[in-house]
Amino acid sequence: LYRTALIAADAAAHLDLKADEQRWRKLAERTRSAFQARYVVEGTRITSDAQAVYALAIHFGLLDDVQKAEAGERLACLIAEGGYRVGTGFAGTPFVVWALTETGNAEVAYRLLLQEEPPSWLYMVAMGATTIWERWDSLLPDGTVNSGEMTSFNHYALGAVVDWLYKCVAGIRPAQPGYARLHLAPIPGPGLDWARGQVETRRGRVECGWTRHSDGVITIECVVPDGVEADLYLPDGTTRLLTSGSHRIRTEKGA
Repeated sequence: LYRTALIAADAAAHLDLKADEQRWRKLAERTRSAFQARYVVEGTRITSDAQAVYALAIHFGLLDDVQKAEAGERLACLIAEGGYRVGTGFAGTPFVVWALTETGNAEVAYRLLLQEEPPSWLYMVAMGATTIWERWDSLLPDGTVNSGEMTSFNHYALGAVVDWLYKCVAGIRPAQPGYARLHLAPIPGPGLDWARGQVETRRGRVECGWTRHSDGVITIECVVPDGVEADLYLPDGTTRLLTSGSHRIRTEKGA
């Protein structure tokens, strides 16, 4: 409700519908306050103290800065306690790696991504899947089909992690509608030596990726379409303005 009302308010602002903007922004504010009063306990702990609720509260902006930081630490702790296995379903899975990244826990997000024991994304790959399953264990470790309900082998929801792969691991995001300007912010992490991504936009192909060398140096490689500029956010904390063409940048600091 909060997120939908906030999106509606922002849309109304862009359309210069002031009364609608005020209506939806007030609803968003009331909802946020009600969530804080009802579900945030002991200052930062959130009822029901599960991975999904922290992921949603963090990514949707329901917490203040102090609460967000501590919620991120609690989320990382819950994931570690669970052996770095995914503990979310359809509602939380699209946002759990985002919430970790937004709170400075990208390394935990990588460990979650690269886990091969169920429940995990790579368990499906290890079991020979060529499509996303409806549940983490639609196919059991012994190769038999899970006898419970929800055993589709062609379902979209758990594959939502690919959004994070493109926007955080490869680092490709639009800075303006239609990729008129680019926000490139690749985030190297443990367990991978390199990553590459490309997106076909109405302005041409965008490419971004990174390679980690044995000496710890990270090389960022990008391709910016003609007539487009990109803001490149490097792992060492610096920013560069890129014009159209191919770019190769070395940075000393990596994850």
